Amino acid sequence: MTRKLATIQKIVSLDPIPDADKIEKATVLGWECVVAKKDQFQVGDLIIYIEVDSIVPDKPEYEFLRSKKFRVRTIRLRKQVSQGLVLPLTTLPKKNWKEGDDVTEIIGVKKYDPQGDKERRIAEQKAQLTNSRIKKFLLQYPWYRRLFVKPKRLWPKFIKKTDEDRIQLFPHICENEKDTVFQVTEKLDGQSATYFVVRQPKKKFLGISFGQELAFGVCSRNLWLKKEDDSSWWTIARQLNIESFLRKFKNCDFVVLQGEIIGEGIQDNKYKISGYDFYAFNLIMGQESYDNHMLQSFLFDSGIKSVPLLDADFKLLPTIPEMVKYATGKSVVSDTKREGIVVRNYAKNISFKVINPEFLLKYE
Repeated sequence: MTRKLATIQKIVSLDPIPDADKIEKATVLGWECVVAKKDQFQVGDLIIYIEVDSIVPDKPEYEFLRSKKFRVRTIRLRKQVSQGLVLPLTTLPKKNWKEGDDVTEIIGVKKYDPQGDKERRIAEQKAQLTNSRIKKFLLQYPWYRRLFVKPKRLWPKFIKKTDEDRIQLFPHICENEKDTVFQVTEKLDGQSATYFVVRQPKKKFLGISFGQELAFGVCSRNLWLKKEDDSSWWTIARQLNIESFLRKFKNCDFVVLQGEIIGEGIQDNKYKISGYDFYAFNLIMGQESYDNHMLQSFLFDSGIKSVPLLDADFKLLPTIPEMVKYATGKSVVSDTKREGIVVRNYAKNISFKVINPEFLLKYE
């Protein structure tokens, strides 16, 4: 499913910015954006909203973003943090646009995703290494494709990818879930990693399966890395003996451990880690997902760390700006600004992230 990076939204409010005559603050969903004060926007107007960390096309209307390589970033103007780009509907073809309409492909917006780009390069390199001349020649014959070419599964179908939405996409959550108790953990800025064991038929002999076995797998954020290599994902698997840990849970059809890898060569190593380190944030056994207290108990004596638990009995603050302010602060892992927090309630299956704007402003 393609992510909605550019959508039709409403201006929720317009507020003045102290000591600023030419700009004002527009609230869209839960986002605060700086817009030009030219009376072009009114409260309730439908507009185009483009999320932060989006790449807009190289077109004249986005020339003002050329110096930033057409990337929509978190910025600060007159002490006001601005996240996202607000544009009038006149930049789109005339149509009866409705709130929530997805215009990502119409505009040509793409996600700024250096980690995903790196994964794609790895996949392409592996494909080139295995694509021999003989194989290329045989691929032209249907009988060869039927017998020897299996569909590539880039991601295990029984595992959900780790990618939380930001709180600003849920503008009413602070009111709707004001009585819900959440757990809050620190969000680390690293590489997403997923490890699993799954029960499957043993290798066949003459087309017949004999019993079952637990197979071990390693995934980056988007790819199933089926061949062992020297990547950070496989290095952590060996370093922490994750396969052995997962195989302890023998009564489940599958067990999944997900977390974040930080260290050398990853996101500029903001935590000043020597080598690699891994912090788990999710443990799934079959259809059961365990909260942070249970995760810590399962990991006890395994040598595997869990993400720092900041509050196990947390209620949402009244507004999104207050939640954003709460997310600021220092990392528990290292003497640096923390990227933000992840807020979860396991019983209701509610989770979202709150990013620290000070972190974004420092490192962007």
